[in-house]
Amino acid sequence: MKKIVVLLAVIVFSTTTFAQKFTGGVFVAPGLSWMKPDLTKRIENDGVKLAFNFGAMGDMNLIGGNFKLTFGLLVNKFGGKLRYSDSIPSFRTLDSTYSFTKGAIVDYKLTYLSFPIGLKGCTNEIGYMTYFMKAGINPFIRWKAKADVTQGNISDEPISDETRPLFLGYYLGGGFEYNLGGSTALVVEVVFNNGFSDVTKTRRYESGLKNTDKVILNHLDFRVGVMF
Repeated sequence: MKKIVVLLAVIVFSTTTFAQKFTGGVFVAPGLSWMKPDLTKRIENDGVKLAFNFGAMGDMNLIGGNFKLTFGLLVNKFGGKLRYSDSIPSFRTLDSTYSFTKGAIVDYKLTYLSFPIGLKGCTNEIGYMTYFMKAGINPFIRWKAKADVTQGNISDEPISDETRPLFLGYYLGGGFEYNLGGSTALVVEVVFNNGFSDVTKTRRYESGLKNTDKVILNHLDFRVGVMF
């Protein structure tokens, strides 16, 4: 965690050093996350989880200040609950392997680093307000993965073997910046992140076959930050 904080500080410092083209800042973002399986008859979403992320963000002016390249480094704590209608023949934790009968609910508790990059369109400043929308892609790299399971007395067990080390998504967002004086601004935004590659490796058992189904992870963030 200390290394991440130092890296965030370096990003903020490097972006603010070039104030003519770059602005940088930090933010926190409570939110909601959920997991969406492609075969809902075999695996079902069993609820929405509270999520939280924080990180550094930066913008680089492209055209007249109204269009910007936006990027960042985020620490994401999110996940979801899945109910498996089929049995799970092999569920691997750090030091054990379990098998579950039909109806097991797995609560995935995940921490991923992400490096979003995209385009941001802004209005001219109106009073003290600047409004914006943005969109881009978001690669995620696994940092930690744990789970609770309703069978097998599993609570907060590491499950790196049951999750992907990397998954991809895209994001859409919008909000406003309130000028606090000089180049400092309060930023408030809502960002929806939609995964488009598989986040799990959990295998279910059906008709004599072991199947790994595609499950994506979505999350909705409510961000508050300061740009310098």
